[in-house]
Amino acid sequence: MMLDFVVLIACPTLFAIGAMTDLVSYRIPNWVSLALAGAFVVAAAAGGMPLSTFGWHLLVGLGGLVVGFTLFAFNIIGGGDAKLFAAGALWAGPAYIMKYCFAFALAGGAFAVAVLVMRRVPLPAGAVRIPFIHQLLQPKAGLPYGVALGVGALIVLFDPLFIQALTT
Repeated sequence: MMLDFVVLIACPTLFAIGAMTDLVSYRIPNWVSLALAGAFVVAAAAGGMPLSTFGWHLLVGLGGLVVGFTLFAFNIIGGGDAKLFAAGALWAGPAYIMKYCFAFALAGGAFAVAVLVMRRVPLPAGAVRIPFIHQLLQPKAGLPYGVALGVGALIVLFDPLFIQALTT
């Protein structure tokens, strides 16, 4: 019961908050990534995750942190994106890391294409007056990649076999 709540309610909510705050402000609060890491510990305990599996998840999460901060060091992604990616990698673990990366890459590509199209077509005047839309549509503005990371995480979390993978 607790495992289902954390995986199907709390975790998706936190990833959605991370995605939305990045979309609106180009920032992902540190507490979101920390809460996701804490929720993983709760889910692992609630699901009776074997210690070896827990260790592998930690290792994949640490690898995600290294990759994320390397991309941050080269100014490819933001620091919040790096931490959110690490939290997603922690949750994905070795069984789902490739699916997570594939899902957020596809989501990121689709989001990038949509934004590029929106930057070229005239939008209703009211839409451009919304501050975050105005910022997003600036020709030199970056993309809030937390949106893609959040969507990728949701795809993994709602995989019918994901909860089972956490308990074995």
